[in-house]
Amino acid sequence: MKFPLSWLREYLDTTASIEELSVALTSLGLEVDGIDNPADKLRGFRIAQIEDASQHPDADKLQVCRVNTGDEVIQVVCGAPNARTGLKGVFAPSGTHVPGIDLTLKATKIRGVESNGMMCSERELELSDEHNGIIDLPEDAPIGTPYVEYAGLDDAVFEIGLTPNRGDCAGIYGIARDLAAKGIGTLKPLPGEPVAGKFDNPVSITIRPEAQAGCPAFAGRLIRGVKNGPSPEWLQKRLKAIGLRPISVLVDITNFFTHGMARPLHVFDAGKLSGGIQVGMTDGSEKFDALNDKSYEVPAGLVGIFDDSGFLGLGGIVGGVSSSVDDETTDVLLECALFDPIKIAEAGRALQIDSDARYRFERGVDPASMAIGIELATSMILELCGGEPSNVMIAGQVPVVDREIAYRPERTESLGGLFVELDEQRQILERLGFAVDGSGPVWGVKAPSWRPDIEGEADIVEEVLRVH
Repeated sequence: MKFPLSWLREYLDTTASIEELSVALTSLGLEVDGIDNPADKLRGFRIAQIEDASQHPDADKLQVCRVNTGDEVIQVVCGAPNARTGLKGVFAPSGTHVPGIDLTLKATKIRGVESNGMMCSERELELSDEHNGIIDLPEDAPIGTPYVEYAGLDDAVFEIGLTPNRGDCAGIYGIARDLAAKGIGTLKPLPGEPVAGKFDNPVSITIRPEAQAGCPAFAGRLIRGVKNGPSPEWLQKRLKAIGLRPISVLVDITNFFTHGMARPLHVFDAGKLSGGIQVGMTDGSEKFDALNDKSYEVPAGLVGIFDDSGFLGLGGIVGGVSSSVDDETTDVLLECALFDPIKIAEAGRALQIDSDARYRFERGVDPASMAIGIELATSMILELCGGEPSNVMIAGQVPVVDREIAYRPERTESLGGLFVELDEQRQILERLGFAVDGSGPVWGVKAPSWRPDIEGEADIVEEVLRVH
């Protein structure tokens, strides 16, 4: 699980240093596997402009470019298909180590033409997997400025080893909540205003009886009149920092909440749907082209998403190309559903598909996140894409989590070997989202909806001691 410090601070008001955060995370059981700052390996890269691009005299696919670096104009041979006169991009001078290709540049001749340095793609800078062309910056990008400064890349990225029971920390907000409970800052409240629907959702949603165990609840909201396209720079930076390639604003919004809130979402192009959405079990005849650029023959017994025309995708795993959003999308159906962890694991193993959604549903997604997830995503879609939202339609029933555990506070010492004051125990549990009732030798403690792993008294002792 990766997250940049700047994203964490969207949810946590803290002045803690990188070292203090690292120590606190590990003590909480969120072991830090590494801390990487992309800026450290990109210090020598600067914004530059191609002043002239002409055909290489001896190679059809190469261009000879005169590149203004801010200090001088030098010659670079470039093979990128988008290299052109006037393009502003990222330049690496001779002597620079390019991390994505593990190469230190030196002045050389390419097919007999001198070349000094390199115009770079995002993959060469290890910012994403994009390598179809060199980075193409806006016209107002200042020539000669260090790229890390311009792009805001001077941002430490933490990687933590997440144990299978901590699905709540598969989202950055959950990590922030743990740190706040530890006293490393204050958790910022999430906006809670629901978005008023302007009309009833015309896309029907049905969960077939045989699929109800695998998909207890499925919420959908139609937003019509949206404008899809590239995401704003701030959103692209967020995703690139954790190694995701920005795709389009609608898709990027779903990825933002998947990683930020541990709340997987999906978007369908409503104009490509035939009839309503149906959640059912596959019978072994289904085939589809998935959004991961692979094609699958689907075995029987998996939770699938269908419309009147057939199979659309695997619920909680991966969607299909046939209903995917694109630049022409104007009406979008936003999905926010719950899927059974065991069924998700079975489907993922059967087809050997690893996805960000599978990773979270396997660990258990907070049932209560359905309501806030669809509202937060709707708000961002309206802000970035425009449009008009329908009312939310929900099929099935969201499980109600209401389990109380009899807890004896003295067990921190008798079971865990450490005495913790009663007031501190109560404060720790409440900061973690537990409801605590009682003041005598036995308390009634209710675990929050995002902690399905809390099953007994020993689990509560562990929570107190890891935060203490």
